[in-house]
Amino acid sequence: MVAAFEPSLVPGCREALRHCTNLRSFTWIDDGHDTSYDVDLLSYLSILQTLPHLSSLTIRTSSGISEQVWEKLTQLTGLQTVSIWCLHGKPRVLQGWSEKLGDTLTHLELGVSGLSKQHPYCVPATILLSVLSQLPNLKSLRLKGAPSTSIPEILSILPDLKSLDTEYFGSNLRNFYYDSFSPDTPIAALTDLTVRTSSVDVQGPKDLWSWIRKLIPRPSLERLTLNTFSTQGDMEMPRMFLLDLAKVHKGCLKSFMVETVQMTLDDLECLCTIFPLLEEVSCSIGYCLGSEFIGEAIAKARNLRKIKLNVNWSRNPWCMESPTYFTEKEAREWMLRDNSRLRDIAIGQVLYTGQWALKRREDGTSGLEFEVIRDVAITIIHLFEFKRDED
Repeated sequence: MVAAFEPSLVPGCREALRHCTNLRSFTWIDDGHDTSYDVDLLSYLSILQTLPHLSSLTIRTSSGISEQVWEKLTQLTGLQTVSIWCLHGKPRVLQGWSEKLGDTLTHLELGVSGLSKQHPYCVPATILLSVLSQLPNLKSLRLKGAPSTSIPEILSILPDLKSLDTEYFGSNLRNFYYDSFSPDTPIAALTDLTVRTSSVDVQGPKDLWSWIRKLIPRPSLERLTLNTFSTQGDMEMPRMFLLDLAKVHKGCLKSFMVETVQMTLDDLECLCTIFPLLEEVSCSIGYCLGSEFIGEAIAKARNLRKIKLNVNWSRNPWCMESPTYFTEKEAREWMLRDNSRLRDIAIGQVLYTGQWALKRREDGTSGLEFEVIRDVAITIIHLFEFKRDED
């Protein structure tokens, strides 16, 4: 932040902002533990009110948002994207602002510790639901700290929502929410669902799998992402979850990114068989004797373009030879076999990318050749910015 490292530049920054008449997006990040930067933020907000094309606003603060700043924020209208992340202080979930943004807001991120039951300023789920009900045009919603029991009802009041990123706490879930959706009930047809959760049990939090399925009761899901953490090792996924998921989303699921969730080779083969449109897969394989078994498991995934696996290689006790670990040779074979669209393969920390390239031959002519490039796979873990309070 400019004010923290070079306060003398702040007046110049404000003056420069005034001339940015075509500005579309503004981000404020404040890591301070008090409201000492409120004066600066208020001055910026006053300028933003004069900019006609502003459509996106992000506020990330550790100390919270004061009454004066919030009053100024709620005067901004016409925004399409709003992102509010607060760690401390009185939580803000768009009370008094949502009704002004209802006609335009399509993307919303709320990372508010106050949604936790143990927070001194805990926000009741009823207030969150009331606020979201005033934003009927939302297409994308990311929530940190929202009660798991409130998510199904949120989907029923936001029927146009396409993307949801939320947490699962797995406590005190009520069957009322599970059985409340009749075939005629309006509910969001999610195409992109991200769930973040943790557990002390490798089986996952209680009711996690049935809870996920209840959020997507009708054919629509194209991308499923599951970010998990278990103190006992990689979380395991039951086969029945895959089978139940396929009953509804067989004809639309393209991306299955479960990262550290552990699956067997049979599970992987099942996944690649029952979802014919699958283009992207990421998971952990708990037991594998050699890369040829992985190749067999994914052979039926004709539309697969990217795969990322964390593999626990195991040695066959009846074989004196070491297991065949993944090499460029196997990568090339997988990419070039009949009807294969596979081009990106990451096994552990090694990434192989295949592509057709124009090469000059020794005789002076040119032609297309398939090349495989070996690189280091980069794992990007998307975490919420703030540590969740204990429920």
